[in-house]
Amino acid sequence: MSNESEMEEAFKALKERQLKVHLPNGIIDAQGKGTVDLSWQDNVGALLKTCQGILPNSWLELKALQTDLHWWGSIYDVAHYGVNPQIFLDADPEPFRNWSGIEGPFILQAGRIEPAKNQAMLCWALRETNIKIVLVGSKQHWPSYAELCKSISGNRVTIIEHLPQEMLASAYAASSAHCLVSWMDTCGLVSLEASLSGTPLVGSTFGHELEYLEKDAWLADPADPKSILAAVDSACNCNRNTGKALEMKKRSLNKFNWEASTSKTEDMYKLILS
Repeated sequence: MSNESEMEEAFKALKERQLKVHLPNGIIDAQGKGTVDLSWQDNVGALLKTCQGILPNSWLELKALQTDLHWWGSIYDVAHYGVNPQIFLDADPEPFRNWSGIEGPFILQAGRIEPAKNQAMLCWALRETNIKIVLVGSKQHWPSYAELCKSISGNRVTIIEHLPQEMLASAYAASSAHCLVSWMDTCGLVSLEASLSGTPLVGSTFGHELEYLEKDAWLADPADPKSILAAVDSACNCNRNTGKALEMKKRSLNKFNWEASTSKTEDMYKLILS
């Protein structure tokens, strides 16, 4: 897009669910309809019907399998994502500060830089603020999308293509809030990782995050800049390890751990093989 007015029109169409995406194999609209060949969904649905059991990452994901792909099996359970407290719990923010040279408050989003993760809308929502944005993730598959983010936020956005887990943990701890206002995340492991540092979370109303985040994050419409700005502002004004951030940290420790996920997976295998 060549100028701000074109971006504003495109984002307005997105907010009103009128934007059509032009892909190499056709066009698709906000309702998932268009000229794109979606016959693959029938193949996936047929494949699922050969499964003896299903173990998705959320109950909402299970409902999507039943509704969209018409899976009707009777053996199922949910294994929620797990995160590793040995790496992410109460990490030290100083290593990231020293390595990056970034001073002062900033918000963080970890994940591939691509339209599904919605970084450009995050940048657009904050374009009239002085909030620093740090995006940690590969831009390999969507370099033009990364350039769009830069064109919106200028030198307020820092793009880091990769961080080792220990340094990423430090980045979570250094940030004022972790913001993942995406279009298609079950929750996002990165949000759970960030929560272990007591970092306030901003999530999306569009995916399955609600099942994980419940009332302990600030949720925003991924197509509405005002909604995103309000959520980011509220999260940044919440002290670390207090209120919602503390409650989310507790739930991640108690419920979203690899021991619980492994146990659910083991139980499913035992049930199927018995």
